[in-house]
Amino acid sequence: MNKKKHICFFTGKRGGFTHLIPIIELIAKKADFSYSIIASDMHLSKFFGNTIEEVHSWVGNVYPVETLMYSSSKLARAKSIGIGILGISELLAQIKPDFVFILGDRGEVLGMAICALEMNIPIIHLFGGDVTQGGVDEPVRHAITKLATIHLTSNKESADRVLKMGEEPWRVHVVGSPVLDLIKHKRFTPPEQIIEKFDLNLDNPVILLLQHSVTWQVEDAEYQIRQTMAAIDQLGFQTIAVYPCADPGYEKIIEVLQEYEQRSYFQLYNNIEFSDYWGLMNVAGVFVGNSSAGVMETPSFHLPFVNIGIRQEDRLRADNVIDSDHDKNQIAEAIQTALTDNEFRNKVSNCKSPYGDGTAADRIVSILSNLQKNQTIIRKKITF
Repeated sequence: MNKKKHICFFTGKRGGFTHLIPIIELIAKKADFSYSIIASDMHLSKFFGNTIEEVHSWVGNVYPVETLMYSSSKLARAKSIGIGILGISELLAQIKPDFVFILGDRGEVLGMAICALEMNIPIIHLFGGDVTQGGVDEPVRHAITKLATIHLTSNKESADRVLKMGEEPWRVHVVGSPVLDLIKHKRFTPPEQIIEKFDLNLDNPVILLLQHSVTWQVEDAEYQIRQTMAAIDQLGFQTIAVYPCADPGYEKIIEVLQEYEQRSYFQLYNNIEFSDYWGLMNVAGVFVGNSSAGVMETPSFHLPFVNIGIRQEDRLRADNVIDSDHDKNQIAEAIQTALTDNEFRNKVSNCKSPYGDGTAADRIVSILSNLQKNQTIIRKKITF
């Protein structure tokens, strides 16, 4: 009897986990695969909504590992990555996977990659080659690319960048974004339930707000969110806001958001389950902030995105984006344009996501099915 191919997935935050769901669902149906999930970082934080419970609700065989230090300092973030390496390496020794599957560009993901590399476990990396200015995420993403053995990119431009980094062409595959698979199949809460759950009046505009710190501009995090909130307060439209991710500077952002909790138009959540979050995208008038969801997910809902600051600078985008500096007047003007400019809204209604057609998981599982753990895949050779 042939041994099942075991894939160990890694997730550290709510947004990243959603990309894994359609892949794991397909793998779970295949007799020649088994899987496990290491859940870490923000997932195990009550402060950020204890999203490990959401992971358990979707998949099984979950291994939690505590890493997050409860401070938004840069020192705490660096220490959290080190703590993660200690815990993750112990779990990998216990699980003994054939491959590890990671995505994105965060420090805890780099920690997982370092562990797998040192233990000769081939690394499958999703979203290498993308470009942003989110801070340390940019060099971290490219560092992970050089550690990874198989590269699954969201678009051809990203694949070309990976190849320019000296990766062998047979290792690089354009697959798209798996999160679009879930959206395509309408795996989100319907409008009538969203309206009731969040007490919304769709006769008036709804703003969905998610703004993270930029780790190259940590000292400016408070000023940046104050400019955003001044614009939103000036407009007074219904606003649903979610806590940022656990990058240095997050505490200042949350403190400012909490100052507005008594405003009648404003609702603040430490986490919103992804099905409800997409349900909100489906009814909102505009998405505001600097989240990658604004670039990657809003086009599927034909939802305008007011992109603030440099965090998503140079990232591949659809025609639904309005850029703004961290200036309250610019932000307010951009929101008004997104909500009322008929020419722009017509363009948004016809926009198409550049991140695939909603069939990424099928492509990915097909690639995984053909992988074999051997010296060929482990021994990387630079092409120049």
